[in-house]
Amino acid sequence: MYKGYFAIFILLIFSACMKQGGSSTSYQVEPTLSAYVDNFFAEAAKRGHVFERKNLIVNYNSGTDGALCGSCNSTSVDQGIQKVVSIYNINPCWFNDQQLETLIFHELGHCILGRAHTTDTLPNGNPKSIMTPNDISLYAPCLYPIGNQLCDMSYKRNYYVDELFNSNTPPPDWSH
Repeated sequence: MYKGYFAIFILLIFSACMKQGGSSTSYQVEPTLSAYVDNFFAEAAKRGHVFERKNLIVNYNSGTDGALCGSCNSTSVDQGIQKVVSIYNINPCWFNDQQLETLIFHELGHCILGRAHTTDTLPNGNPKSIMTPNDISLYAPCLYPIGNQLCDMSYKRNYYVDELFNSNTPPPDWSH
């Protein structure tokens, strides 16, 4: 009879140890992506959101068929679990710094903020959120300006970053 209790006791201790140390988590950011991740945390802090830099891996990954530019393994806000953001190192996923920032902010929106995709639009038809799928040019400058076309969208950045951290951000003046 005591052998059964002893076995259960050992099993409980073993499972507790596995929960504490069996699944290690870490914070690792690819050096060429660290400025974008740092910028996310800085923008969060400006808006009153302070997150510990833990349980996050942000890296390049070449294992996609080209359908995605990035992904996150979780949309849980639980900071106790390992989050992994993969940026797929393929062309033409991004062309400039603003597009890469948008992609990383979008993926961290999933991983850290628990945000899901939204296809809602502003009154002028622009995406309402950086959490829109398949658009990393929301606030990018022009790559190749043609004619007199207004294509520098960098003035939209403040709104999209505000909305990322507060989905109730009112529509900006430029959206009407």
